[in-house]
Amino acid sequence: MSVKKALIVLFVLVLTACSHQNRLEVVRKITSDFSYQFNLWKKAKLENGSYVFEDENYKVFFTVKPELQEALERLLKRFKVKYGAVVLMSPDGKILALASSLEYPNLVFKNTFPCASTFKLITASAGLESGLLKKNTVLCCGGVEDSCSPTVWLKSKLWLKRDFTSSFSLSANPFFGNVARLIGREELLETARKFGFNSKAYNFPWGIVRNPLDDNELALLGAGLGISRTSPLHLGLIVSTFLNNGTMPKPFLIEKVEDKTGKVLWEFTKSSFGKVVSSETSEIIKDLMIETVKSGTASTKKYFKILKRRFPNVLVGGKTGTLSELTYPEGRCEWFAGFFTFKGKTFVIVSLAVNNSVYYISGQDLGAVSIMEIVKRLNQQVVDSDRNQPCDYEFHAY
Repeated sequence: MSVKKALIVLFVLVLTACSHQNRLEVVRKITSDFSYQFNLWKKAKLENGSYVFEDENYKVFFTVKPELQEALERLLKRFKVKYGAVVLMSPDGKILALASSLEYPNLVFKNTFPCASTFKLITASAGLESGLLKKNTVLCCGGVEDSCSPTVWLKSKLWLKRDFTSSFSLSANPFFGNVARLIGREELLETARKFGFNSKAYNFPWGIVRNPLDDNELALLGAGLGISRTSPLHLGLIVSTFLNNGTMPKPFLIEKVEDKTGKVLWEFTKSSFGKVVSSETSEIIKDLMIETVKSGTASTKKYFKILKRRFPNVLVGGKTGTLSELTYPEGRCEWFAGFFTFKGKTFVIVSLAVNNSVYYISGQDLGAVSIMEIVKRLNQQVVDSDRNQPCDYEFHAY
């Protein structure tokens, strides 16, 4: 072989090696950095019914469904949600939609919203995993359901027997405050850690929980009144864990990556962060979430009543939460973190709104109207000509 041919072969080999290295680097970024995926998605454009990002080397296809994304964005606009978000995902970790208020486009990624009573999902899991709680456990607790004082929970003259199921569905603070005290700080914090709180992994917007300084702070934390923060995306993962028999899925925004020739370099396959709680605990929590929608805090909400009436065959479960938001913007932070099953498929839904004295829809009801809209889309009951028609839900300022 001549020197010239040898140099050409060497040059080709170097280019091939560099190309291979670049492909490995792209795959590494995708599989190790959720923020990288999120930033790519913000640059995506619609192409043949999919969100796609393309540069000179690669073509990235996203898991977000344009029709569902558009539906949720329209709901936020219709109900004049100035500061809120909705996340829709499948239990395997695929993000199907992540809509934020138009004025604040990155709220799904913000991880400083107070968990409020959604943290009771963690406390309940810790109690079940430790053996302290069974589905029929009864505790004597002081104070009414929405009492916010650990002192009252221990020293009130009003003592009530509270069972686990109704305490969860009605979000009774005294019950979960006392559960936190009984299982102890280490057990509660370890369970929160397993669910991703205070994690730095995957560049994901994990929640934050502060180490309680005394028994009163521990009780407040267990009831969802302590220093715990989270993001809509993180709450979606927490709910997904219970739908996966206690295993937390790894979330992805990217469906696949192709090179310029159309060769698939990487494609979504289900993966996880590992086992968080047992299958038995997951089943109990799912049942409690269903009870919350059936006869608990969600059942009294206007749009959940409409949801039950219009779509009786849709199974819905979830946990509500309400607590004042102390960072900008100040207001009442309202959550619905749950799931729904329709035609054999299960979806995770998380809705959030931060409201003041005048508002058009609560964060909980935002979840209900989102479910109705998604079910209508999935059931092919909405045609393109209807998309610009006025909203068929009534809503009023309160």
